[in-house]
Amino acid sequence: MVLSKAVNKYGEAKLRKLFIAALLIVTAMLLRLDAQTSQAPPGMVLIPGGTFAMGNADGQDMEKPVHEVEVDAFYMDSHEVTLEEFGQFVDRTNYVTDAEKNDGSIIWTGDTWEKTEGINWRFDAAGNPHTEEEKNQPVTHLSWNDANAYAKWVGKRLPTEAEWEYAARGGEKGYKFAWGNEPLGVDVVANVSDENFVKVVTTWPYTEGYDDGFTFGAPVGSFPPNSFGLYDMSGNAWEWCADYFDAEYYSRSPENNPKNEEPTGRRVMRGNSWDGRPGLMRASRRTSDLQGNSYADTGFRCAKDIE
Repeated sequence: MVLSKAVNKYGEAKLRKLFIAALLIVTAMLLRLDAQTSQAPPGMVLIPGGTFAMGNADGQDMEKPVHEVEVDAFYMDSHEVTLEEFGQFVDRTNYVTDAEKNDGSIIWTGDTWEKTEGINWRFDAAGNPHTEEEKNQPVTHLSWNDANAYAKWVGKRLPTEAEWEYAARGGEKGYKFAWGNEPLGVDVVANVSDENFVKVVTTWPYTEGYDDGFTFGAPVGSFPPNSFGLYDMSGNAWEWCADYFDAEYYSRSPENNPKNEEPTGRRVMRGNSWDGRPGLMRASRRTSDLQGNSYADTGFRCAKDIE
């Protein structure tokens, strides 16, 4: 009788533990499902969480080793921040960019790329003032500091490098390029170095037979979105990411939601731009610059946590 009661108590305790464990699992699944189906804020896209192979075994050394990464669900701007949007930020805050404080930004002079005093986000890649008709082009000539300031102002943040690549690849689909697995061909899918661009920058490598119709920046949304509904994840403008850059970070990065926060002075840039050269448009490609520098082809888009 005593033994039977002990067994029953043990069984009840075990069942109670199993019930609590199951309840926790179900709760976690429901929270994940809620995150995956949350309605995105205006101008943003819900990127569902998942796992993917980050990097490229055939890429540059900084893209290796290929490693498994898991990212939580988050929101991402459907397009790069535009001239109009950044202008609203400046108008309301009187923000002054690094280019305005530090002797200008780099433009194409007709012979070379050269840092030119007085050039800032209000100018195009050739040093001409932007017109009203160009307000939907991605804002460029911005440093990481400028991009981060805007992101904070709108209640968002810059995406991590892992989030950016995951989103560009279509998540767990793992596409090589933002538009799929095939290299550039007949279909016009991105604003890159092409037949049109090389007429101006004649010494630059380009994709022969490909013409996207733009020399420099194109209005956001001019080309088909990727499988998540994100525009210009390849080409148009380089995009600043939140991480500090380290060429060897992949060899030690954590599996879950990696973000390199060890200061190096340089920040990650992703996506390439309107001068994107053949063979360098893969979603895994990495580059970087000093976080105070700005260029004619460098902009950004924002991300946001799901609360």
